[in-house]
Amino acid sequence: MRIFVRESTGLVREVGPFRLLLMSMGYNGFLIIPFVYLAGLYLYGAGSIVYAALFISWLVFIPGALIWYYITRQYPRTAGDYVYFSRLNPPIGFAAWFNFTIGEMLYDAVLVYFAIAQLGTVMQALNNPLASVVLNPRNEFILAVVLITVLILINIVSARAGLTMFAVVSLAALATFIASAIYVLALPHGIIETSLGTEYLRAVNEAGRVSVTGGLYGLFGMVAFTTAVWAYVNYPVTIGGEIRRDRLTAILGVLGMFVLGGLFFAIFVIAFLRGFGLRFFIGASYMNANGIDNGYMLVNPGADLALIHTPIAIALAYSSVLWYIAPVTGVIIQVSRYLLAFSMDRALPRAISYVSLRTHSPVAAHLVDLVITIVLVYVLILTPLSSTLLYAIDLDALVLLVFTFIASMLLALVMHVRGVTKLEVSRKILVTLDLIYLVVLLIFAYYWLTQPQYYLSITGNPLQLLAESSIIFVVGLVVFAIASYIRSKEGIPLALTYTEIPPE
Repeated sequence: MRIFVRESTGLVREVGPFRLLLMSMGYNGFLIIPFVYLAGLYLYGAGSIVYAALFISWLVFIPGALIWYYITRQYPRTAGDYVYFSRLNPPIGFAAWFNFTIGEMLYDAVLVYFAIAQLGTVMQALNNPLASVVLNPRNEFILAVVLITVLILINIVSARAGLTMFAVVSLAALATFIASAIYVLALPHGIIETSLGTEYLRAVNEAGRVSVTGGLYGLFGMVAFTTAVWAYVNYPVTIGGEIRRDRLTAILGVLGMFVLGGLFFAIFVIAFLRGFGLRFFIGASYMNANGIDNGYMLVNPGADLALIHTPIAIALAYSSVLWYIAPVTGVIIQVSRYLLAFSMDRALPRAISYVSLRTHSPVAAHLVDLVITIVLVYVLILTPLSSTLLYAIDLDALVLLVFTFIASMLLALVMHVRGVTKLEVSRKILVTLDLIYLVVLLIFAYYWLTQPQYYLSITGNPLQLLAESSIIFVVGLVVFAIASYIRSKEGIPLALTYTEIPPE
């Protein structure tokens, strides 16, 4: 007879393949990564490199997408990737995904803030007198708190409502994202140039100051700006305990999102580059980097749409706020599921694992997330510590890249080489995918560590940045050690939990 230490979560499998596809696309981040990609053009946007990088950035992450597809298909559990890696090695697996969860809380806080800031930026581009009201720090904080509170309360009231809301918001964000690309492609270039007027001419003139790096180094330098999006194909496995028809859902949720997301991302970037001109965005990115833009970022596609001033363009400009809200709506679900899984495994206090029998919502986990996010937003916007927190948030991308994804893949590679796979896939295939994916991640880590001022908006030598970004991972190891000690005193060896694949 087998005795499970971990109990059933109480969540319900009600997310079908199409809904998960929408949710995965809303969460992934390709809706907002064009802002980052366009902002790097003054460094590496030489000629055809800017277009080739779109394809290469997608191609090199195929091994990673396949790995997450296998995990999603075979671990249909809440926080299934954490479950998988922690069963390979409990302390490292827990620390890596504890690191991910805290990092996503930081990401959530900054996305809420950016959603409000994006609204203010679009209004500023339109010379709306209310822009200054929205961009007032106190009002930004109030609006951000209202937004995150409403989103989390909906999830607390009903897990189904939260999941449905996420799918609907994702669909709306995706539709307006695609519509924006189509609209810009359909507009004659002369209309765009005339609408932007002196701002357009200024950006093109500033492009003349730029010396763009080309070649293979420039190509991968441009590709590195997309690392923060294609590494995140893990949403389906996050809510693996709530999805139906596992095989089809895994195909659409991971591989379908990866293919369609890459296509839509490329179409959007190409549309804006063709519509506004490559030189415009090289100059705009240079202006943004040197703080000489005119109160808003010309590299911001939402603001660019607003500057066209047609009714359709203005409507699409305001819709760009949804491109930030969609990931937020997904991250708040994701964070709660990881906290729930940690608690169910006895690594965090049992109280966090409370799931309402009526709403099927992990109420305690959502409340923990709400409190932490509000505190982070408060510190970010209204306190003298905002610069310190901004540094931490900028570092967050490196935190997740190195101490979740690279750490997890190193762990997987070692275990797979030793013959411990816990996946129904050929060991040779897994080792090959591990190696390729790990090399890709290490290449991008190299760019981020050696040029943090461009990729992370911070300065520091590589060893310093690695040491700082390891803090949450180290805390995770300490938390696991403390939990192990406490559980042993209670007569529940923590190691026993990690020998089991949990029920759902």
